[in-house]
Amino acid sequence: MKKVLFKKWIKGVSQPTDLGHKFIEGTNCWEADFKHEGLFHQWAAAYEESSEGFGNYTVALVEMPNGTIEQVLPSNIKFLN
Repeated sequence: MKKVLFKKWIKGVSQPTDLGHKFIEGTNCWEADFKHEGLFHQWAAAYEESSEGFGNYTVALVEMPNGTIEQVLPSNIKFLN
C-alpha cells in the first residue's frame, strides 16, 4: 500500500440572512492543503443520483490511521511513495 496525503470536504455551515441562508466562508468546500495522511488501497467507482439521473465517478479508497476508510476524489490525493 502507498502512503498518501489528501484533502477532505469541509461541511457547509450556514447562517440566516434577510434573503434566506448563506454559507459561512471557508465551509462547503474542499480544504486548501493536503492535511490528512493515510494508506491508499485502490480505485473504486462511486455514483450520485439527482433528479436528472445518475452520475458515475472514480474515487480512491484511503485507510485512515484509526482503520476507517475515506473516499477521496483523484484531484484531492497526493502519493508520497
